[in-house]
Amino acid sequence: MERPFILLFFSCMPDIERMEKDRVPKNIFAQELEGTRRRGRSRKRWKEEVERDLQVLGVRRWRELVADREKWKDVLRQAKAHSGL
Repeated sequence: MERPFILLFFSCMPDIERMEKDRVPKNIFAQELEGTRRRGRSRKRWKEEVERDLQVLGVRRWRELVADREKWKDVLRQAKAHSGL
């Protein structure tokens, strides 16, 4: 994924996490697709890419971090400074 999009999504994650379950953005983020997959290697979902980027930053339990705005701002600063995303 492109770096600006990742940083934008990181900044929106706390809002999405706090949303009620019936909100569309929350449903899109939490959605698990049903059905059969195509043959061959499966494509990565954007949620998996974001979680991988968080792992690169060394962030664990991000759902707990988004509840604390100051800690999440630190994660955003790390993401902006990290060149590997």
